[in-house]
Amino acid sequence: MTALLGLLGSGLGPAGIVAALVAATVAAWAYLGRAGAIAVALLGLVLVAYVAGSRQATVAAELSSAKADAARAAAALAEERRQVEAAASIAAEDARRAIAAEDAAAAAATRLRALEEALAGQPDTPCATADYARRLRDL
Repeated sequence: MTALLGLLGSGLGPAGIVAALVAATVAAWAYLGRAGAIAVALLGLVLVAYVAGSRQATVAAELSSAKADAARAAAALAEERRQVEAAASIAAEDARRAIAAEDAAAAAATRLRALEEALAGQPDTPCATADYARRLRDL
């Protein structure tokens, strides 16, 4: 019934509904007298209130659903932002470790070249000196 009255109301519009209620009231006055006209008018007002209340309830339910959808979307967006920030911090830490590893590799290469240069200038000996052993441990 609500759907039927809703369709009737949407087709007629507010002015059409008022005109239909006035016509029904005038017809009831003519056939049923004053009491009948009052009863028809009150019944029409009750039906209009019922349709309006039903529509308001539908709109309220749709609004509640939209708010819940918006809250879920906001929570998903916040989670995505948190994950992006976490990934960015992990990437930054990986970059710092990579730079530190490159620096350590460059320092080791420099020490190895220094040791090779020192060994190249020395004649072949059967044992290494303490200085060579210390340099090898530093690598």
